[in-house]
Amino acid sequence: MSEVTPNPSQKPAKYKRHLANYLIDKDFQLRFFLNFSLLFLFGLLLTLGFLFWTHSTKYDKGVVFRLREDTVKVYQKGFEFKDGEEKEKFVEREIALPDYDHSLDMFTIQFKGILLFSLLYLFMSAIFVIVYSHRMAGPIYNIKKNLRALLAGEEVEKIRLRQGDEFQELADLLNKIIDQKSRERKQ
Repeated sequence: MSEVTPNPSQKPAKYKRHLANYLIDKDFQLRFFLNFSLLFLFGLLLTLGFLFWTHSTKYDKGVVFRLREDTVKVYQKGFEFKDGEEKEKFVEREIALPDYDHSLDMFTIQFKGILLFSLLYLFMSAIFVIVYSHRMAGPIYNIKKNLRALLAGEEVEKIRLRQGDEFQELADLLNKIIDQKSRERKQ
């Protein structure tokens, strides 16, 4: 038989990655994706709702007008009948004129709102990541601790995970190995 020697000038075949190669534990990965997507959609709907609200309110073309506190005297043209004749008359009135409020243009309102909702979304994401990662980190910590004890030859109890923790199947497989090792030691 002849041996095939690798040719150094020949490149090895590249391994092509497919989406199926990234979904190793489909149930876990899709559940994680779904939970995170729901959080993202909630934040998106909250932001879009705020933008719709600002668009449909009293703000006209991005400018907010307020009535000035100080009044202005104006003279309004009117008519009066004097001696059977209609004569022009100017009546003095005080009115509050609209004044542009520079701190409340549409960009500022939307920017502050989106910034507020972004911070709220960041806070909600942090809570989600901490809670969800706890459901993963707790079992991993427990599994590592028991595997170290098993390697050291110590007596190991079964791995117990809380309801809702991830990696239940992995813990069950490791518990079978622990049971098998315990039986081998007793023999």
